[in-house]
Amino acid sequence: MPLKKKQTVLEKGSMQVTLEHEAPRELIEHMEQTWLGTPGGVQYHHTSGVEKIRNLADAHFLFLRRAGRMLGSIGYLERVTRNGDRSYKTWLLRYFSIKAPMRSKKGRVKKQRPAAERSFSLIKGITHPFHENPQRLVDVETTDVPPSIIFAIVEKKNQRSQNFAEISKYEAFGEMDSIIFSRISPRKGIPAERLAPDEYPAMKEKLREFYASHAFYMEDNLFYRENYYVLREEGEIVAGLQANEEFWEIHTVGSAFLDRVVGWLTRIPWVKRRFSFEAMHFLGIEGVYFKNGYESAFYRLLEGVLAAKGHYLAMFMLDTRCPVYQALMERKKLGPVHRFLGSFRADLFGRFIRIPEKEKESLTTRPCYISVYDNT
Repeated sequence: MPLKKKQTVLEKGSMQVTLEHEAPRELIEHMEQTWLGTPGGVQYHHTSGVEKIRNLADAHFLFLRRAGRMLGSIGYLERVTRNGDRSYKTWLLRYFSIKAPMRSKKGRVKKQRPAAERSFSLIKGITHPFHENPQRLVDVETTDVPPSIIFAIVEKKNQRSQNFAEISKYEAFGEMDSIIFSRISPRKGIPAERLAPDEYPAMKEKLREFYASHAFYMEDNLFYRENYYVLREEGEIVAGLQANEEFWEIHTVGSAFLDRVVGWLTRIPWVKRRFSFEAMHFLGIEGVYFKNGYESAFYRLLEGVLAAKGHYLAMFMLDTRCPVYQALMERKKLGPVHRFLGSFRADLFGRFIRIPEKEKESLTTRPCYISVYDNT
């Protein structure tokens, strides 16, 4: 049965909570107007994320409104993920947003508890039944509670989201590192080859084997827009990766001092041609594969793809236990942007519903596969 586009799940006075299955205009406008990130870190617009949210499949949103005005939202992306040979229904928590405090006509914040805090408290209560059974996001009236996992990535400096995860009984089970790989002059002549669609099934099998030791492995975003590239040696694929074009508008890189330094550097003509402070164009990398012993081929492929697509930056989001992360960090050739800005850590949280303890232990002790497409 098709999902209702919009359902009211709670109404009290001027407050209303709705469950919706596509992003409404208010959320898109909020994304366009709000800087993401946390104070003291990089803050940015997910410019390419606006297009994604308009076209999301299997997405479910809870919205809190007061007198028709959006005060908060939380989204869940419904995905099937793999842990070795087992599959799980997984709900990736995204688009957690609380509006800023409301102001009086004179422009001063009201003395009562700020609206952002009141909205936060309300959202905690509203989401509880859905966090007990996320299948209610598909069917509000269901009494069936299937095994499932809610999965969230929370920046270490985002205290409100950290608090929300802990209060909602999420368990921290790992760390993610966002790494920016850069090359001022990517090597040309590397035969990075866009994989043909008729080779996708065989490549999918290679990737399943490569990520057999991972949890939360998913294939939804592989081969998106035919952006999977490979490197061959003697006809054999020795390295592969998915490279999606992304665009962020940068507000700050963390402090007024760093902003001035980066602003000055990016005015140098040869740097300006490659990197812009305000507009950060980069490749979002996931679905990495390399044959055992061919880590250097993965590096060559990455440079070849940057050169082929005319980019200088690539971003990875990796569990710190992941072999791809270890390969990147061991070589220590991540480029000037990483040396200047470092990397950005986040915690991995999960809520495990009707998952046996042994299976949960297997899920939480394995490195986690993270989709850059779903998280940018």
